[in-house]
Amino acid sequence: MSYVNIKAILGDARKNHYAVGAFNIVNYLTAKAVVEAAEELGQPIIIQTSVKTVKAFGIKEMMGFLKPIADNAKVNVAIHLDHSTDVQFTKDCIDGGWSSVMYDGSQLPLADNIKNTMEIVAYAKPKNVTVEGELGAIVGVEDDIVVKESDHAHAKPADCRIYLKETGVDAFAPAIGTAHGVYKGEIKIDYDLFEEINEFSLCPLVLHGGTGLNDEVFHQLIGLGAAKVNISTAIKIAYCQGMAVFSKENPTKNDPLKLDAFTKQQVKKVVTEHIRFFSLMD
Repeated sequence: MSYVNIKAILGDARKNHYAVGAFNIVNYLTAKAVVEAAEELGQPIIIQTSVKTVKAFGIKEMMGFLKPIADNAKVNVAIHLDHSTDVQFTKDCIDGGWSSVMYDGSQLPLADNIKNTMEIVAYAKPKNVTVEGELGAIVGVEDDIVVKESDHAHAKPADCRIYLKETGVDAFAPAIGTAHGVYKGEIKIDYDLFEEINEFSLCPLVLHGGTGLNDEVFHQLIGLGAAKVNISTAIKIAYCQGMAVFSKENPTKNDPLKLDAFTKQQVKKVVTEHIRFFSLMD
């Protein structure tokens, strides 16, 4: 199909009450697994990259292997930068070929978050690159961003109205009680808050911390307007555990290609399950 930004993907999702999975990949193998799963189901997909992963490969080097995957895909693919707290690095990734970026100024005062996000939007828009923003503090660890339970804060509707009006972001992630990483203890989601924000937001809403949420939570949040769901930890687990399982079952086989093939299938399996669920497929 084509290499697109998230606006081209999320508009239809919001209109038709389904969600698109945004999967945090860590290398070529996981990126291929994500796209192949989407192709087999005929669904659009978002390849998501953390700042930490991009820096590990290099901007030019990473886009060098991601762009051909997107260009040759049989479905629409967006490549999205996740949780960048650095304005210049975000701009560098825009220049490097990313079709969508998230600037995360959620740990800044509202005025500073708005100012920086506006700068990113102004830089991205002429290049047909979309921007996701965030308000509130989502507990847990994502990349090198750590938010303690005591610092967790839901997004405030009044602040969200101001932020959305001033920044003009293309997608918005309000903190409503989800968490990055593996959930511990009871999950407390503020569904009413999410519904309220979705009613006045002109852009699609994003759900962060999707790994570990049960079917009921997903159903409710997608029904209330979640158009993009971020899945990161589940990919890491499938990748690392896939390698561990293969090595344990084949202790004398030192065949990297077979190891990679097995591991990719484990990642594809997880991605397929999520896509089917988010897309409300039988």
